[in-house]
Amino acid sequence: MFINKFNRPFIIVIIVILVVVMMVVGLRWRNPPEQLTLTLGKAASFAPIQTHSLTSFQPESPPYYNRKPFTELTDNEKQEIVWKSLNRSDALVRDIKMRCRLQGVRARPFQFDEFSLGKPRLLVYKKSINLIYSSNPKTGSSSFKMFFYKLDGIEDPQGVQYPSGHYNFINKETNLTSETFYKSIRVGTLRNPLIRFVSGFRDKVLRKGQFRDTINPQKKNLTEFEMFEAFIRIMYQNAITQSNSPFLGNKHFVPQWHNMRVCSFPYSLLIQYENGNLDTDAMQLITNTTHIEYSPSRKEGGEDSLSSDDITYAWLARLDRDLLNVLQNEIYGLDFAILGYAKWGEKSFPFINNVLV
Repeated sequence: MFINKFNRPFIIVIIVILVVVMMVVGLRWRNPPEQLTLTLGKAASFAPIQTHSLTSFQPESPPYYNRKPFTELTDNEKQEIVWKSLNRSDALVRDIKMRCRLQGVRARPFQFDEFSLGKPRLLVYKKSINLIYSSNPKTGSSSFKMFFYKLDGIEDPQGVQYPSGHYNFINKETNLTSETFYKSIRVGTLRNPLIRFVSGFRDKVLRKGQFRDTINPQKKNLTEFEMFEAFIRIMYQNAITQSNSPFLGNKHFVPQWHNMRVCSFPYSLLIQYENGNLDTDAMQLITNTTHIEYSPSRKEGGEDSLSSDDITYAWLARLDRDLLNVLQNEIYGLDFAILGYAKWGEKSFPFINNVLV
């Protein structure tokens, strides 16, 4: 067909526009939205990391922190604690955003006017210290509840639930302005996915008896460790078939990247559970709450009473290699890939790789 020379520029422009539209649609189709899916797949790979024998592996000790009482700190020491913590958190937030993009997780830039669409699972606003806490189960959330109680002068609370009337759970009906939100310190806590998983299993299954009939329908005389392996197998099978998993649907086992919306939510301080008081000291200095004793875990001594390191590491060392692979690369593959935690057998386990300490 003959094309008039005056129509050629117009036709070229139309073709260019169509090509651009097709490219944009293609990118949106390839990039999954920031939502949880039970479809399992391998996460994008990164540079090789030094590993050790999985059965004889001994994890690293926590980073050394010469902690002084707040009353003995000089102003310069206080400033250094805050600066180091915020600098470490800022590096972690930027690293996580980059990893989200590498994994193809499509996260829209956070906008306060659409707050209810992209907020983490549970946000709690403590008005007296202008702090917003993103509650992530099995990462020391009970410690935050105890901390909030102590701020209200309740030293011996019954249980560790948020008391009615003391805290504002943030949702679309909450009377929170954009100015207040962005002036607040927005805190979240992360934990190595394997250790969090073991702690959740020991708490919900062994201590509270949840899911026992599903795990052991024939009422066999299983050891705790045998129940643990059966639990992983059923989780994986549920995920493969995309069935309504009672495990992956439980907030204690949902991957953290999804619970906390780390790809989009504007955290100002991300606390690493494994660092103990390294980051919570900075939080207390920022919020002027140094008169309150903060424990980094359920026990005042700073130890996970539901899953000690000895129990966790012994179980991981015994765990069938295929099941360990399922946990690290399938069920919690995106948690490891996005949060940057070292896997079992890697030199820096259980800490986050490549983030300043």
